[in-house]
Amino acid sequence: MKRLELREVTVNFGAVHALAGVTLALSAGEVLMLVGPNGAGKSTLMNVLLGLVRPDHAELRVDEELRSLRGHGIKESVGFLPEAVAFSESLTGRQVLRFFAWARGVPRKRIDAVLARVGLAHAQGRSVRGYSRGMRQRLGLGVAILSEPEILILDEPTGGLDQEGLTVLWSVLEEWRAKGRAVLLASHDLALLERRVDRICLMSRGRVKTEGTPEALRLRARIPHRVTFDLNDCATERVEALVAALAEIGLTPSERVDRRFFVDVEHDALLPLMAAQARFPDVVAQLRVLEPQLDQIYERLLEEAPAS
Repeated sequence: MKRLELREVTVNFGAVHALAGVTLALSAGEVLMLVGPNGAGKSTLMNVLLGLVRPDHAELRVDEELRSLRGHGIKESVGFLPEAVAFSESLTGRQVLRFFAWARGVPRKRIDAVLARVGLAHAQGRSVRGYSRGMRQRLGLGVAILSEPEILILDEPTGGLDQEGLTVLWSVLEEWRAKGRAVLLASHDLALLERRVDRICLMSRGRVKTEGTPEALRLRARIPHRVTFDLNDCATERVEALVAALAEIGLTPSERVDRRFFVDVEHDALLPLMAAQARFPDVVAQLRVLEPQLDQIYERLLEEAPAS
């Protein structure tokens, strides 16, 4: 698979319009993250791809070939990690994987590789009852990657994971990207995942509000960067000269504290600011630039972006 497209997906649950004409594309080697408030339609869209929800209308194309969402669509090529993983408490971790390997026709030798891959080889003989939440999440990830699917669908994959579990998740995302496979995930952990995804799709009320790379969305939101100037112990006149130079390019300190001041700067004003401060090496001891966080961008775009 090189490219998968869902077009004009519409799902109604009685009077509730869960999805209203959503179009989404996913390319090989790409990690795409769905974000949005609860009830935005993220899980419904995933369930349409999984064949768990029958849409009122939808078109599925794989490499431009029209496919059915029922029967021989893409279900055989998908691995899924649900938001809430649940396995039989009496089974061991290894027995869980053995069951799914049997169900999917996966060779048993793959089980050992997956247990090691998700960091559960040491706990494979322990019953799931004794697993922590993070261990259950890793076991669920192991089930999802067991058949080495072309497409991974992950719903809130970071839930309950400690740093070791997150490291496993990051490495799986990198592996799928490197092997030219695709990942579609939904998450509220924007800060954790921002640098792990290639594209973000913001949904609200069953529609796509906007989409793009994290950097493209940062530019679209036009939230200022916060620049901190740490000043040397120098003459007041020199500091005021720096402030005047910034004023010439339309920038004014928003706050001043002792030998430090802050300037809120639009992205396209960063280079002029750098050029201005470079004229005052005796004044500026250190310059720090803080980018707007993804959750700030999310809130801004959710408020302002028109529905597509």
